[in-house]
Amino acid sequence: MNKKTVVLIAGIVAVAFLAAFLLITPAGKYYTLKRMDIDYRILASCTVSFPEPYEMAARAEGDVIAIPVAEGQQVKQGALLIQVDDFRERQNLAIAVSNYENAKLKLVNAREEVYPRLKEQLNDAAAVQADAKSHADRIGALFAAGAVSKVEWEKAQTALDAARARFNQVKLQVDSYSRSGAAAELINQLNVLDAQVGLAKRAVADKRFIAPYDCTVVKLDVRRGETVAAGKKAVTVLETKPWVLEANVDQKELGFLETGLPCSVVFDAYPGERVKAGISLVCSVIDFAKGTCSLKLQVEENRPFIRHGMTGSVEIAGKKTEGVNANVLALPTAYIRHGEGGDFVLVKKGGSSEKTALEFAAIGEKWVSVRNLPEGTRIVLPE
Repeated sequence: MNKKTVVLIAGIVAVAFLAAFLLITPAGKYYTLKRMDIDYRILASCTVSFPEPYEMAARAEGDVIAIPVAEGQQVKQGALLIQVDDFRERQNLAIAVSNYENAKLKLVNAREEVYPRLKEQLNDAAAVQADAKSHADRIGALFAAGAVSKVEWEKAQTALDAARARFNQVKLQVDSYSRSGAAAELINQLNVLDAQVGLAKRAVADKRFIAPYDCTVVKLDVRRGETVAAGKKAVTVLETKPWVLEANVDQKELGFLETGLPCSVVFDAYPGERVKAGISLVCSVIDFAKGTCSLKLQVEENRPFIRHGMTGSVEIAGKKTEGVNANVLALPTAYIRHGEGGDFVLVKKGGSSEKTALEFAAIGEKWVSVRNLPEGTRIVLPE
């Protein structure tokens, strides 16, 4: 390597060091206080918590006769996922429904035909009783006047007694039928048959796997023709909703958080992928044991690699608050010195610097908001 080359390399290195020094020290060797907004970033670990995969187990034993869906397929709420042989259950349901309808017809017939007919018979018996009483009263008066014989009077009284007995018998039938007779028995029978229909319908439903909501079929654990046992997991589905992540942040960050703030997520399993998200909930209740508050973040992009339970890190753009991190006299923390008397900075005064106490509020780890120095103050970078 010749001398000219060495000189050239040395010059390049010197320029690089000078550029780096100028970047680190704004305005040369000092920093001028000015009002500005600070982008406050909040970092936290997060975990995918919702939606959770839902494992659907068989409620009754049977042979799988149809699987009209495939893994990865999106289906609507109410869609048939798996059909287990339900021939016997459907037959039992048809019989139960038939028995119920027959009993219902009998009750309708009883209410619309039998009971009205008994009421009509009661009216007839009442009319006969009234005629018999009128006749008996007239014969009684004639008998008292000696106009008729005792035999005729006794015949009239016997007819009246017979009419009363028939009326009382029919009335007893009507009262018994309306309260505790055949009608009440039919009602009880109808209630029993209705319960049997409900059980039969449930038995049929137990042989079908129905999508509980709009979802994606994650995994099928049975095949067509296989006998599935009661309680065995058959299919796993995932509700079609945006992914929700949970994160815990230090309670001191609570003032910089609000619903709707944008953030980005990087999952541990995919470090090269950055996913957009937003804060959907800020829990203001502090966990005093940990000194943290919890957040819920909703993913705004549909990324196929996201899975329930995945972990990652989130970076949140904190909200801008006037006087806190917006329109403040911002100073990089690198300019602050720490002594026995407290924190101070070196304020540039002409060709020298003067030690000056500093009052400030931290804005994260890299910036502070200065409270006791005026705008335009030049602060020397500590050596």
